[in-house]
Amino acid sequence: MSWISPGKTLRVRHVFNGYRSAIEHVMNYPMLYPELEDKLLNTRRALKGANSENIIERCKQHLALLAEYRSHLYNLRPRYNSNQRSVHVPSPEDVNDRKVVRAAIENTTQERNRTEMLLFSLTTVSGYEAAKTFNRLKYMGHVDWELRASGIKFSGGTSRDLLRIHEAVDIAALLRRDEYVAAQAIKEESKLVTP
Repeated sequence: MSWISPGKTLRVRHVFNGYRSAIEHVMNYPMLYPELEDKLLNTRRALKGANSENIIERCKQHLALLAEYRSHLYNLRPRYNSNQRSVHVPSPEDVNDRKVVRAAIENTTQERNRTEMLLFSLTTVSGYEAAKTFNRLKYMGHVDWELRASGIKFSGGTSRDLLRIHEAVDIAALLRRDEYVAAQAIKEESKLVTP
């Protein structure tokens, strides 16, 4: 008997951006854990609707739920020892069930990797990357920010314009989060306008 309910399918289409790259991911597989999958769908939506103040927490929540779901999926995989493999002839239903579980594990792993990359890109900023972010976004109207031993400042700036590296990194991380959230909002608006 199969542990997958026939006819119950979850089709979720979501667009999930890593920093500076869009990845479209389509999942179409039988629901293995409907309650947990509904929670995943909700955290995915919450992450898509996040703002710059809560996006880090939403990423962490989604990652925790993905880890829980993945561990449940791993528990579904049949465990055969070497003696059972030679005796057990899998039925077509067993083969299909294994394929579904394997596909669900792969999809979950890919989503976890994308979410981890997003979290990493929004939280891990070096002094050099902060200067690069400031230049790209023309922070304070300047495109010539430089990393120095004492901090980050734009060319021709005085000591008053110098940002300590820690400050600059925090500001750059916030700017990245704001940029990501704004890009998501534009993407959602364009979906509503495009038929």
